[in-house]
Amino acid sequence: MEMRLYHESNTVMPVMLALILAIAFIGLTVFLFYEMAVEDVSLTSTEGIVVMASMALTLGITAIVSVIRIRVTVTYKELRVGVFKGRCIPMTDIESVEIEDFKALKDYFGWGIRLGRKGWGYIAAGTSKGLRVNSKDGKSLLISTKRPFDFENAVKMALRSLEQ
Repeated sequence: MEMRLYHESNTVMPVMLALILAIAFIGLTVFLFYEMAVEDVSLTSTEGIVVMASMALTLGITAIVSVIRIRVTVTYKELRVGVFKGRCIPMTDIESVEIEDFKALKDYFGWGIRLGRKGWGYIAAGTSKGLRVNSKDGKSLLISTKRPFDFENAVKMALRSLEQ
């Protein structure tokens, strides 16, 4: 059984942007049907299906990858972050962790899995603090979180369990 020390899910995309995408999808769909029905535009069924399928696929992928999950476990001795299965960082590879303030647009040029001025970051919307994870090989990664102190304590607890 997995002993989970910390778990958090954050949205990558701001709600307003998701709303704009959904409205654009609905608007384009209505426009396509209007053109086909009223204006008698000869959009073949294959073209219509391709356009609709590509819009639905884009919206679906956006919804699926718009959540960053963070999980710290003792059982598997890992920090897992990302979408789907995510990136696994073994606790044995972590040198240190520290809480850091950041600005998503200024430091990482937006939200999501980003390469910014300070290296790689998993940046969620609505956060301005993150946990900087420094690995033993000199690499670092910023993981944004709404609960930075809880996240830091969970990682430090997991690291201490390795020493015992």
